[in-house]
Amino acid sequence: MKIVLVEFHQESNSFNPLPSGIEFFERSGMYEGEAVRAFYGDKPCALAGMLRAIDESGATAIPGCSMFASSGGPVEHGVAEHFLEKSRSIVMANGPVDGVFVSLHGATQTTSEEDCSGYILEAIRGAAGPSAIIAVSTDLHANITDRMMEHADIICGYRTYPHQDHYETGYRAAKLGLACLTDGVKPRMVKAKVPMIVPASGYSTMSGPFAELIRYGEALERSGKLADFSIYQMQPWLDVGDGASAVLAIDRDPKRAESYALELGQRLFDLRKSFRPDLLSVDDVIERAERNRSGKPVVLVDAADSSNAGATGDSVAVVRRLLARGSTLRTAIAVNDSPAADRAFALGVGRTADFTVGGSRYPEMNPPLQVEAYVKSLHDGVFVQEGPAGRGTVQRIGPSAVLQVGNISILVCRQTAGNGDPGLFRAFGIEPTLQELVVVKACGSYKAAYSRMTELIYDADTPGAAAVDLRSLPFRRLPKETYPLSELDGYRVHEIVHARRGR
Repeated sequence: MKIVLVEFHQESNSFNPLPSGIEFFERSGMYEGEAVRAFYGDKPCALAGMLRAIDESGATAIPGCSMFASSGGPVEHGVAEHFLEKSRSIVMANGPVDGVFVSLHGATQTTSEEDCSGYILEAIRGAAGPSAIIAVSTDLHANITDRMMEHADIICGYRTYPHQDHYETGYRAAKLGLACLTDGVKPRMVKAKVPMIVPASGYSTMSGPFAELIRYGEALERSGKLADFSIYQMQPWLDVGDGASAVLAIDRDPKRAESYALELGQRLFDLRKSFRPDLLSVDDVIERAERNRSGKPVVLVDAADSSNAGATGDSVAVVRRLLARGSTLRTAIAVNDSPAADRAFALGVGRTADFTVGGSRYPEMNPPLQVEAYVKSLHDGVFVQEGPAGRGTVQRIGPSAVLQVGNISILVCRQTAGNGDPGLFRAFGIEPTLQELVVVKACGSYKAAYSRMTELIYDADTPGAAAVDLRSLPFRRLPKETYPLSELDGYRVHEIVHARRGR
């Protein structure tokens, strides 16, 4: 058997006005052919999991094109076309192929296509033909559209948040895809549509009701009642017409898959109000940090400006309040601000000068701030994540500088990455445990690492394209009959979509 592997991974935020161009993908690396195996084969990622499953089966893995980018605004459509041109070429050159296994994020839109993932799978289906098996791995925050269901045989999503099972998800998807090729009775996939979105900072699989729901699904799997399941909390900053959370259930018995998809979907929907985080004002969090005598840092979660969620990452709202209050808290914050980093490099270490910080990307939402800053250090921006989530992953945030404004250490860079990992600060000389206030621009990825450091973690009501108060955002395309745009009390999950059949 011949299996082609490809990857297109980017999480889009519809409210970020800056499109993601090819440079976003070049920054993380673009690979083709055997370079895909050479780079990803030993990494904790979906492609490595797929490669292992294919190698174990004795089938031939044919690495195609991999394009991976950080979250951001909608992808420039030409970038997706570039990926498809290369992917179709590898499929056609090796045809007929038995399958195409695809690593996607699943919550991606382009400047022309609301449903980029469905668009990609439709194009791959056209190249591979009706009999090829298409198996897909996705993020837990994917938007599983009807179009994706039409063109894929298998879709598997992460089951952890913070995400720690990229490899395992790729392996699951590939094993199920291979089963479609080798077993007498193919597993069937069913989707239950769940009309809800909730802020990603409101839940975790480490503990709480969402974790319990995942454990329940895993118990169904262990007992043999389901072959596989995925529970999707759709990325809530995706303003698209076919947008919703979802549950996928896979089993050889399509009726059983349908029954459990509906049950898990209803359980998810019934938990929706428990996923609403308690927000404190920035001043409230600062006051708690000023009163703190535990010796542990206070973490202010600025989820609204998380570039992990596609926001611009250029807000200095917390810095503004610290300066306005005359606070002397030792504070760490990272800001996407290329002009400030460039100015620091032009001045050199040890110089003090006036800087404009923040608002370099979205000044209408994140106004800039004028400060006098000392250039403390300059860096190439390469660091390795500590984990546990993504441990060992190499991140590149571009030429970066640490600016000191009183007791505030501001890391300015091209593009933050690994936002929830303490390595983002430690690699640049800022030790989080020695700070009194750490501003973390992430929705949930920080929990695995920072909860080991301190229990003093507070969600703050901050501005940004990934605002936690979803009703404050200007949704235009998302169906109005979606919680929390509508309360939908008493709603029963009933919409079912079966994956393609009869091919």
